[in-house]
Amino acid sequence: MIKIKCLFWNINKKDLAEEVMECAVENNVDIIITAESEMLNVDHMLSELHKRENRFERKEVLPVKEDIKLFAKETLEVTVYKEDKHVSLFKVHEKKRNYLLAAVHFSSAMYKSEESRGRRADDLARFIENQEKDCNKGRGISEEEYQTIVVGDFNLHPFSSGIIGCHGFQAVYDVRAAKKGSRIVENEERRFYYNPMWDIMGKHSGIMGTYYCESDQDDRSFYWYTFDQVLIRPILIDRFVWDEFAVITEISGKTLLQNGKINKKTYSDHLPIKFEIRTGGES
Repeated sequence: MIKIKCLFWNINKKDLAEEVMECAVENNVDIIITAESEMLNVDHMLSELHKRENRFERKEVLPVKEDIKLFAKETLEVTVYKEDKHVSLFKVHEKKRNYLLAAVHFSSAMYKSEESRGRRADDLARFIENQEKDCNKGRGISEEEYQTIVVGDFNLHPFSSGIIGCHGFQAVYDVRAAKKGSRIVENEERRFYYNPMWDIMGKHSGIMGTYYCESDQDDRSFYWYTFDQVLIRPILIDRFVWDEFAVITEISGKTLLQNGKINKKTYSDHLPIKFEIRTGGES
């Protein structure tokens, strides 16, 4: 079976080339996506990956855009599709269909209110929906068959209006609802995404998100925030590999935590996430 196994990590403007490389090798990923990547030593990371027989190449949209970076194994056909302010779009090619992979990084909660970030999510959801149509134009498939993956640091909760709301991504955790494909709101069809990140939240032990903060700008104490998320169109739900889905807390035996919190001094203030989609084709 062909697979698409991805790693996403907001590396907080640090050179975590060794850690990203080790995490990619340890988890045998096909695609590496980083955000806040301005200080990442790309040449060193790629060189070390090659030494370990993992030949990756960088897929650039605009060389001057240093925030989001995507690296794909040379055996996987990935091409740059389009770029907007908060997102870079890529095509992952398969014989029968294209996957549209959107890598996202929204403004920090320190600089924009949740309402403002929510409006940007609404705009981005519409932008990606338009790109889906362009990407699949002339391929003879319906909207329900669009194979779109959106991953990144949204700086929003899974329950924020920009993520769960019908004017945003409408990314739900109810599989049965998501598999309906869409719902009608005020006489308009609104299509679903599925959000597996809900499974991370509220666990009775271990980490419960990808970002840790003891009080936010509204004096709320969530402690664990699930800002880093992966959203998938319903057609991909049955191909989502739950055993390969995780928030990563350890790399090569080194913990990314300290006293139950994220060790942001040594590493990043975000934890990486990994996930896998089986495409259904033959390898």
